[in-house]
Amino acid sequence: MLQLADFQNKLLLGDEDKKQGFWVQDDVHLAHVVSPLFASFQIPAMTDGTKKAFEHLQMPMSQFVMKLSDGRIYQQTLPYPGDAQARIEAHKKAVKPLLPVLKQRLLDYVEADFLPFYSSLDRSTQTIRTLAEARQQVLALHSFYERAWQLHFEIVMPRTSLSMALEQLYSQLTGDPQSTYVYELLTGVMNKTLETDRGLWKLAQAAHDTQEVKTLLLATPVSELAHRLAQSEEGRAFLTRVQSFLDEYGYRTPNSHEFVDETWVENPVHALSIIVSYLQKEYDFDAHFAQIVCERESKAQAVLDKMPEGDAKEQFVHLYQWALDSWGLDEDHHFYIDAMLPAKSRLFLLRVGELLVQAEALAERNDIFYLYLDELISLLDEPIPADSLIDSRKQAYQEQKSAKAVPFYGTPPKIDGDDPVLERVFGTKQAAVDETKQSFSGYAASQGSYTGTVKVVRGPEEFAKVQKGDILVCRTTTPPWTVLFSLVGAVVTDAGGILSHAGTVAREYKLPSVVGTKVATSVLRDGDTVTVDGTNGVVHFGRE
Repeated sequence: MLQLADFQNKLLLGDEDKKQGFWVQDDVHLAHVVSPLFASFQIPAMTDGTKKAFEHLQMPMSQFVMKLSDGRIYQQTLPYPGDAQARIEAHKKAVKPLLPVLKQRLLDYVEADFLPFYSSLDRSTQTIRTLAEARQQVLALHSFYERAWQLHFEIVMPRTSLSMALEQLYSQLTGDPQSTYVYELLTGVMNKTLETDRGLWKLAQAAHDTQEVKTLLLATPVSELAHRLAQSEEGRAFLTRVQSFLDEYGYRTPNSHEFVDETWVENPVHALSIIVSYLQKEYDFDAHFAQIVCERESKAQAVLDKMPEGDAKEQFVHLYQWALDSWGLDEDHHFYIDAMLPAKSRLFLLRVGELLVQAEALAERNDIFYLYLDELISLLDEPIPADSLIDSRKQAYQEQKSAKAVPFYGTPPKIDGDDPVLERVFGTKQAAVDETKQSFSGYAASQGSYTGTVKVVRGPEEFAKVQKGDILVCRTTTPPWTVLFSLVGAVVTDAGGILSHAGTVAREYKLPSVVGTKVATSVLRDGDTVTVDGTNGVVHFGRE
């Protein structure tokens, strides 16, 4: 049972917390400021969900503890209190039977847990009529959030164990100290993000073949497209196709982890803007993907040919096949959990907001997102005007968005060497800038070298400034950013390791990429000419 008393104090990162622990702001997944209501759901879900998931998987850590400070979520990792080596062995034993069926486990959970709950939530969005009904469903949603994030970590963590085992065996059999080359053998695996990109490309192809629609898309401001298309028969037919696409792929927002942002399914302008960008460039998704698959198969065969025959090679073949089967898991779980859960929740909560507007507690339905959960429940119990509270929260939210995030609180623990798992996902290197050579380094996420013009992109609202052949420079990326990957020549990020979203997708698009630089968005500026060396993980920014 959710205890609402003192709810906010449990969410907030206090001075005593900062003294007693080390708290890191996750700039890979949660780099943005979050609304009070989203924090009310996400923080308990990740804190309690990881505790249950890590125990189930016998992880060599107890849990992640999440807290809120100045609008941003900070994470503390609690180590396992017992024998660390024994726990590692127990973890290996726990995940071993899961490795051949990682993708199927996700699909099973989607069918058994996520889709039924989403259907129930959709029905509630359409049918709730009273504040009492809304209260009951809000608490049910909060409870499901914990279940969802427990499953999230039970789904994704074993794949990390598989990738580490694959790296180790690859280096053992080939003698190549660069074990991360093995990820070049895992490109060309279809996933929900690539499916989404392909669907948008197919819609652009359909528009290209319909002259009236093509002309409208290329000549009309994006904000007016839906209205203009609705005025003709061919335009309406195209909008119907777009809506059909959104009904399946539109449950996402620019930041994924948030309630405030408008979802694609609410407004076709998000999809239409991407369709227009595909129309403006020469790009063939299917041909490109087929080429990636062909290159991956050739590289894999070359690696296998170099390996000595024996049990170890046979084990590698098994691990590699399991990895291929499950490599779409990272983007797929994001589609069904990280993106779809808050998107579906947003639509339901907007309906609750409407009820509170009708009860004269809120001025606008979107105001609901600036309440903490305990405050929302109180308003549903006793709807009194909350205008003053909402105004102060909105002002604080905007101020927090403008402020620079504190990267961590507390004293970093002394650790012998980097944790390879954390390094692969989050990127743990310190910033390394060489002013003499005019370069900085990061992680070599995707091979190749490319010289081009920098475009620093702070968020989706700046996508339009990116032109074909530019170098995308940003803090991090999420699946909605992948529309840019078919346009740019290279990718450089502040945050993340080679298994972050930016690194993984850059390999799919064969873009030289350096990630986890810490400094790219502060050192580089629009118009700079730089060379991205994705093979060695270096960005050369020679500047007079």
